[in-house]
Amino acid sequence: MATDDSYVKMYSAFRSRGNYYEVFQETINRLRRELNLGSVKSCLMIGPGEGIHEVPFIKQCAANISKLIAIEPDHQSVEGLRVRLDKDLPGVDCQVIETDIQSWKGLDNPVDLVLMMSVLFYIPPSDRHELFKKLQEQWLTTDGFVIVVSPSRTKCPGNANQIFERLGASHTAWEDIDIETEFLEAGFIKKYAHEMQGMRDYSDPDEPFLRFFQHRINRPSVTLDDVRNAMKELFPNGKSDQVFHTLAVFGRC
Repeated sequence: MATDDSYVKMYSAFRSRGNYYEVFQETINRLRRELNLGSVKSCLMIGPGEGIHEVPFIKQCAANISKLIAIEPDHQSVEGLRVRLDKDLPGVDCQVIETDIQSWKGLDNPVDLVLMMSVLFYIPPSDRHELFKKLQEQWLTTDGFVIVVSPSRTKCPGNANQIFERLGASHTAWEDIDIETEFLEAGFIKKYAHEMQGMRDYSDPDEPFLRFFQHRINRPSVTLDDVRNAMKELFPNGKSDQVFHTLAVFGRC
């Protein structure tokens, strides 16, 4: 029987095993009270997948956006994102480009907001530094914002992301690449930061859930049994409540 290796299906299985969406909603409710994004009219989304988190963020925190550009390399995610944008942001001029950020030609006009949610670990260091430079010098308006979400505290005991290290792969996190310092060195100032804590259920993993980790690790020698055994060893009780993400807002100086 053929297996469905689509990233959308694997990511859906991964999301169903945690409460990140609920924790994220609480965080953006807090952000909406503490940071005014009412002046934001245009937005660039980098690697949003189907926009499961980005679109609700825009609707709740940056509802005055009239123009949106999204850069996403996964074909099935692009199709899902277009459907979501048509449904949830019908009055916004949306353009979805199927490519990765390294291959993209860039913006013709700067935008007020850039969203990069759980995507930085896909971008190599040299490309990341160049990206931050372009954001600062070309792609953001004078009073523009960059909003970043990244895994954090991945080295603390019991952290759910220890599975990546156990399987011989890095899982670039907030503290690993010192995201804040990189933004500050690129000329940004930190406007806001909040750490979110959630949970993840590793018990009785099905194949799409296992394949999500296999896909992220991207090493041919790692089998589904390797992933399953690592889950059993690291999380004998089947769950971890040590799932941390940091949401930060940076502005141009």
